[in-house]
Amino acid sequence: MSGSGTWRAEPVVDLALAMARGEPGAGRVLKQGHRGSVVWLDGVGPQGEAVVVKTALQDGPRRLAARLLGSPAERQLRAARLLVAAGVGTPAPLAAVDRAGPGAATSSFVAMAEAEAQPLDVFLPGIAGRDRRVFARDLGRFLAAVHQGGVWVPDLRDKNLLAAHVSGGGFRFSIVDLDRARPVPRGLSWRRRRRSLVQLDRTLGWIATERERIATAVAYWRAWPRPRPPLGPMVAEIDAERRRKDVQVARRRLRAGIVPEERQKLSCIVVTGNEIAHIRNCLESVAFADEIVVVDSFSTDGTHEVCREFTPRVLRRAWTGYRDQKAYALSQSTHPWILNVDADERVSPELRADVERVLTSDGRGYDGFEIPRLVHYLGRWWRYGGWYPDLRLRLFRRERATWGGTDPHEHVILRGRIGRLDSPLWHFTYDDVADHVATIDRFTTIASRSGSRPPRRASWSSLVLRPAGRFLRFYVLKGGFRMGFPGLFAGISAAVYGHLKYAKRDERARGRGDSA
Repeated sequence: MSGSGTWRAEPVVDLALAMARGEPGAGRVLKQGHRGSVVWLDGVGPQGEAVVVKTALQDGPRRLAARLLGSPAERQLRAARLLVAAGVGTPAPLAAVDRAGPGAATSSFVAMAEAEAQPLDVFLPGIAGRDRRVFARDLGRFLAAVHQGGVWVPDLRDKNLLAAHVSGGGFRFSIVDLDRARPVPRGLSWRRRRRSLVQLDRTLGWIATERERIATAVAYWRAWPRPRPPLGPMVAEIDAERRRKDVQVARRRLRAGIVPEERQKLSCIVVTGNEIAHIRNCLESVAFADEIVVVDSFSTDGTHEVCREFTPRVLRRAWTGYRDQKAYALSQSTHPWILNVDADERVSPELRADVERVLTSDGRGYDGFEIPRLVHYLGRWWRYGGWYPDLRLRLFRRERATWGGTDPHEHVILRGRIGRLDSPLWHFTYDDVADHVATIDRFTTIASRSGSRPPRRASWSSLVLRPAGRFLRFYVLKGGFRMGFPGLFAGISAAVYGHLKYAKRDERARGRGDSA
């Protein structure tokens, strides 16, 4: 079968079929299913090389399709030869072998094995820096060459695209699954080209940044001969179509109860400082994350030591404000999705399940999700008084987020669609009444000093009417009275917060509170 003499494909196919049935052999089964198999065989090529044999089982309907369109192996052989003639990477085709037996017929396509190449989802995470941008551009040019070669390849998923380094720099690519490929002599329509670009964008969405995906689309656009659509609208159209497709796929999987094997990786960021009473429970609740990044402002109560038990990524940094600390934590994270959790919060089991579902569908077409917060204070859960659902954007794509707002009420600014999760994030906001009062004092001081404009004198309505409005809203309109005496205390505290914020700002404006 190899070396000198005439090489024959039939014995190679026999070996592959035997290995697919479980018999030992010099190779390995790459894929096995009810529709066929993919088998790697060592040392059986024309010159002793490794080959890959892809076999499709042909039942009644597929036999009819084979008579009309040609067998799967024959179609793959024709498509591979077209790509090779166009100078497009694909494993060198060797033979197509069709057999009809007493059971199901088989159609086997034999090609040279790509020993050094890896699937896209394995290869790309292993490169960094400038090489990733070169990779993205080379991939866009490769897809343009495929389309210009007059071949339509509907399947461009990560497992179907192989990548490898080229000596001297750059990357080469090849398509391994051509059973659905077919020639298009008159050239591809924009609809088909867009479909390929969207599928490739969805594939890269798991492993590439937004800028890298855009670089792939730009390289494709530049490699395509004129006339071509305007670049900006083309990229926007691909992005919109990808999101629509994400939503469709997620809904179909949900209806069918399918849990994909793929899962986007998650970074959880936590900003802390002297939170020994809460930090262990917080980190235990987010232990399912692929990465935990803690920014600790030089805690002295043992918080730092507890954090080290859960993650090696505990970064010590002097306190510079809530917004700045969280922006720094975001910059230090490495995974595509971010879960932002405060040290006095915990992810409920139900919320963890919701987050996992988002990760397995890459956001279902959304770029971030608001999460309801459920406060636990004075021995009870607070669903009244305006403390619930208290929606906060806490789960989002890293590449689409920046930090905004003013301390202590910083928030995420997200470019993209925002969805909502139903399960709550538990918030253990105050340890007791004394901690509640101390927090009001600390936060109103921060709020009175925030902003770039000089402080202005407070009006009587800010000092009296606004606090009264806060109390009425909390205690009456939002049902705080249903919580009994604790509800009354919390309503009064909300009014005091509003009064103190403006009183301290007025004090600064009068020139007597700058040193406070």
